[in-house]
Amino acid sequence: MDVTLADGRTIPLSRGLAEAVLGACPLPDAPHVWSPVYLGAPGNAALIDLGLAERTRQGFLGLTPLGHEVRARLQDPRPERVTLDPGLSGDRKRALLVALADPEAGPGPRGRRWTAPRVAYAAAIASLAVLLPSADLPLIAYIPVAVVLLAVIMVSSHLADRERERRDPRRVLESLADHYVLQEQVEGEYRALLERAQRAVDAVLESAPHREGLLLDTVRNRVVLAETEWTVARGLARLSGEAARADGTPIAGERSRAAAERARAALAEERGHLERRIGLLEEYAAGVRSFEAERADAASAREFDAITDRVLESGAAHDLHDEALASLVRAQELALRLSDLTGPERPRP
Repeated sequence: MDVTLADGRTIPLSRGLAEAVLGACPLPDAPHVWSPVYLGAPGNAALIDLGLAERTRQGFLGLTPLGHEVRARLQDPRPERVTLDPGLSGDRKRALLVALADPEAGPGPRGRRWTAPRVAYAAAIASLAVLLPSADLPLIAYIPVAVVLLAVIMVSSHLADRERERRDPRRVLESLADHYVLQEQVEGEYRALLERAQRAVDAVLESAPHREGLLLDTVRNRVVLAETEWTVARGLARLSGEAARADGTPIAGERSRAAAERARAALAEERGHLERRIGLLEEYAAGVRSFEAERADAASAREFDAITDRVLESGAAHDLHDEALASLVRAQELALRLSDLTGPERPRP
């Protein structure tokens, strides 16, 4: 698959590399280093060659800034934001994100992967083909061996194909349909509310204070915000569907009119609960932005103060240089006057 960056560049990734980047997590002893899933020496070398990872001074493999950007693109693979169920296991989450990044990709041609069992069986067949003729056995003795080998190869191929089908993006999206919410699944005013919630969460989790661990417990921060976004997204998706059904149900009389009013009141009440939760998210995001602005302001003030100190320090020598230059000018003027006084007398006209 190809991952397109903000500047238009495209990074080609295999499914294994994509899952390794998606599975990156902070090292316990170095939380600022996000280590990708171990792929062995060839996989690590591929990540380094693509500029997605590098070795630290301690020898750890960690994501580079480019690697973090690719990971963010993989986590939000569509132009529209996706909200994931935080209860998904790491493997299922990575499989879902890879499927969302390329939902139209099929499982690929059958039998294209040479797995370790297939290689072993091929080697066994080749060995038997060489050794059995030398055993001087009757032809009928070869039949059971051939049948057993053929059965083993067929079972192995079937299991490999089932695994390949299980990883088919379309099957993944279908099996995990209840574990993600796309913006396109939420309509009208409810979609606008979802976008507000997602922007607020992104503002916090993508902020420098969060990355630097300045917002109390960063792990708890991610967990609580992810859970809150998920419950809000699920609630809005459900309300969107119920509102569409309410709008499409005809009012045939007084009983249905009264029932419609009750349904709309229930929808409005539930929407109010979700709006209040979104308001808390936006309040938190505003606080983080205010903190960032104050910190940037303080950093700028320190830089301006440093400039002032350096200018004043360099200006302290100006008086000495000015005095020396003035003294030289006065001496030169005096020398010129003396020259006029002591020079040859000019003839009078």
